Amino acid sequence: MAVRQKQLVLDTAYKHFKEFGLPIDIEYKSYVSIVGPKEAIHAISIKRSFKAWKYLIHALKVAHPDLVKQPEPVKAPEPAPKPAPEPAPEPIVDPLEALSKTAPAEEESED
Repeated sequence: MAVRQKQLVLDTAYKHFKEFGLPIDIEYKSYVSIVGPKEAIHAISIKRSFKAWKYLIHALKVAHPDLVKQPEPVKAPEPAPKPAPEPAPEPIVDPLEALSKTAPAEEESED
């Protein structure tokens, strides 16, 4: 087919994709149902110009990269703030030892 016809089909497809907000990976049948059979590009025109729908989609991606939504870069998570240092735990005191320190030692008397 002539280059003009191919460019016309490509421009029409671009206009439809922009106007209706179509995703770039849409199937032809879905495209026709959304755009409407009267306004949609005929399958014969696509076949003559691009051989298949997938080649038209590829040409749209190459000619109009604004249709392809670029994935947004994922921001690296911010490092978590360092937790405040916890106070040192009190040493474990043996209860018997604590009692022996508080009570005066009994002197053993010899009987």
